[in-house]
Amino acid sequence: MAGVGTPQQTDDGQRMTHRPLLPTYSEYKPTRVLWLDEIPAHWNDLPLKRIATFRSGAGFPLQEQGQQDLELPFYKVSDMNLPGNEKTMKTENNSVSRSTAAKLSAYIFPQGTIIFPKVGGAMLTNKRRILERQSCIDNNLMGCIVTHADPNFVFFLLQNTDFALIANPGPLPAINARDVKNIRVPYPPIEEQAAIARYLTHKDTLIQRFLQGKRRMLDLLKQLRKSTIHYAVIHGLDPDNTPMKPSGIPWLDEIPAHWQTIPLKHWVRINQAVLPENTDPNYEFRYIDIGSIGTGVRVEEPEKMRFETAPSRARRIVRNGDTIFSTVRTYLKAVWFADDPDDDLICSTGFAVFTPRQNTSPKFVSYVAQSDSFINRVTANSFGVTYPAINTSRLGSLRVPVPPLDEQAAIAEYLDDRI
Repeated sequence: MAGVGTPQQTDDGQRMTHRPLLPTYSEYKPTRVLWLDEIPAHWNDLPLKRIATFRSGAGFPLQEQGQQDLELPFYKVSDMNLPGNEKTMKTENNSVSRSTAAKLSAYIFPQGTIIFPKVGGAMLTNKRRILERQSCIDNNLMGCIVTHADPNFVFFLLQNTDFALIANPGPLPAINARDVKNIRVPYPPIEEQAAIARYLTHKDTLIQRFLQGKRRMLDLLKQLRKSTIHYAVIHGLDPDNTPMKPSGIPWLDEIPAHWQTIPLKHWVRINQAVLPENTDPNYEFRYIDIGSIGTGVRVEEPEKMRFETAPSRARRIVRNGDTIFSTVRTYLKAVWFADDPDDDLICSTGFAVFTPRQNTSPKFVSYVAQSDSFINRVTANSFGVTYPAINTSRLGSLRVPVPPLDEQAAIAEYLDDRI
């Protein structure tokens, strides 16, 4: 620990040693911390259980998900990726009442709890977030409640602690509270913890300001992406020089005169293949749940699991070239084109799987499903009080604009190049 600094250069451009931005200490000593050789002589190293308590989240049944504006946020790993949740958890996709939390035996974590993924690829990302208010978390997350240290210092400390070092081996890496509690970490005097946390918070604020500017730019690009997709799949690539006609679809105006409008079920097969209930209990697959998909992107790697331990909603088979589309109103912007050549993908029954029929461009199907016009029409046809969704029959009856095959392919290629 020679100090924090920036590289300096000589007049002839040669790299020199770092000039410390923070003072170094006069004496250091060996440490039992795995990722450090030595620490300042007046610091201690302690297991995390001496300064915090740890506990895992609770199971979150699908039928309890999708509700907003209730008393307690109920966070999933995917919520850590929501805009505004880069450090503190401000927004959520799901909430529950206190009575529901009690029914689920879901512990209510206090404000200031540090949460992090504890299983799968998400655990290896080493994401850390702070709860802004009392909340519940699902069983893929763990919470750290600081008891004998500066909470902000512990937050930065955990950001620099790689849980992969203690993960259980196997196809699905995971950590448990017992192993986390025994990780040794450096422990300065409490006043010094606060000073270090203030310094790092200041630096983090500067970085976040820079990132906010980048996010605003990304938001503008997302809007451009949405409008580009919508315009191309509704009007084609050259509407100014193409005769147009009324679409005959209430949610569309005009489409090229040579296009057709047909029910979705006549253009794609919906939910063509499912895992039967007598599937071998040891059959292994990669599972895609709703929270792991964004609009046109997969934000989390599929979780590997076996049929006998998988949730009952893990049934729909996804093959290369399919499009999966969330039928649940809360997640309607979860749309993904399966460009994964492996044949072990299974998705939740909260998705509809669109398998292109003959003379259909698979990628064009995906772009139609991503368009605001299609998503808005599905929203208008979703029903239910606590968990509004669209059923397969109603989904298949929605009419969509369909160009000739060569034009479908040209539009898909155009959009691939621009978004």
